[in-house]
Amino acid sequence: MSIEIRFVGGPADGRTYAIPDTAPPPLYLIPLAPPLRELFSSSLEPTPLQKAEYEPLRENGRPRRAGDGSYLYQHRAAPLTAEEREALARERAERRVAKAQRDAELDETWQEIRRERPHYPESWRGL
Repeated sequence: MSIEIRFVGGPADGRTYAIPDTAPPPLYLIPLAPPLRELFSSSLEPTPLQKAEYEPLRENGRPRRAGDGSYLYQHRAAPLTAEEREALARERAERRVAKAQRDAELDETWQEIRRERPHYPESWRGL
């Protein structure tokens, strides 16, 4: 007898597998292919095998099922390192600054348009 599990999110998103078991496993690991740069590196040491972790989605304490009866498993992302968190924070700050700059340029351009056409709304947001 086999059961079907469907993966949600991560590298195996949407895939469905039939596994020989009577109960869904508490954690499912899927091996990932190494990045191309590691395949072409001249290192003699093999790189550690990366795995994507999937855990069952639960609804009222029971494993959740899709409409076709397969068990749903959600990707469990690895926790971020301190460097990754800092990089994300920097990227968000840069985006905020860029957005503020774009808005200021747009407001300035709109003021110029408004001087030429005074019947336009007070702000470009009023369009």
